[in-house]
Amino acid sequence: MIESLQHWWSLAGVELDYSDQPAALLAAEPAMPPTIAAPPVAVTERLTDVARASVRDEPLPPVYDDFIAWLADDNGLIEASWSRSRVLPQGALEPEIMVISALPEKNRNGDVQLFNPDNRKLLEKMLSAIGCESGQSYLTTIAVSASVDGRIDEQHWPSLKNRLLHHIGLVRPKRVICFGDLAAKIIFDQDMLTARKNKQFINHSSSKTEAIVTFHPRILIERPLFKAEAWKDLQMLTRISAP
Repeated sequence: MIESLQHWWSLAGVELDYSDQPAALLAAEPAMPPTIAAPPVAVTERLTDVARASVRDEPLPPVYDDFIAWLADDNGLIEASWSRSRVLPQGALEPEIMVISALPEKNRNGDVQLFNPDNRKLLEKMLSAIGCESGQSYLTTIAVSASVDGRIDEQHWPSLKNRLLHHIGLVRPKRVICFGDLAAKIIFDQDMLTARKNKQFINHSSSKTEAIVTFHPRILIERPLFKAEAWKDLQMLTRISAP
């Protein structure tokens, strides 16, 4: 645990205990610009409220195993017309943290995965830094297939959100981390930079789960200066108790 924390602090360019105030973290960084331009994310133009209100009637299986089998095989999924390759969630039920991004991504060989190896390695360091060890996390994407152009047409957002809320209810995580601008827009109807200002809460079934929104590991690798900001986001989560 100590080695993992020290490595994450080194990546972020800071020396800060998890219980310290976020301001101490930012003091070690070069002065940040007044605003951070959001990384370009390909999304479609926003539709009218009437168009966005429609939710596709997907038959959501009420049992977890049946739900996963449905994601794997059903030809009626929204994503069925995008690709034949599907990426299923990974992890145990009732995890400490459920990690959600919008779309699967490709590795150097063109294979589609939840996270490519470099991004997965950084993700594991981020989780370890807040006390979430191997076996305590659950990884998923809002859509199970990668679209050709990296977009999700906004007409599908309500249906995919409805499916995700059902998914969260079946998994029953204690906390949720949402990665990226597109995930923030689908789940919270806010862009990432707005959504990450405060701790969020996701209402599903009869429960409410705390959540944060932060930068995707891909962006943190491309723009290391944002690692300090991501660390500040992670600190908003309730501390994970030692087993």
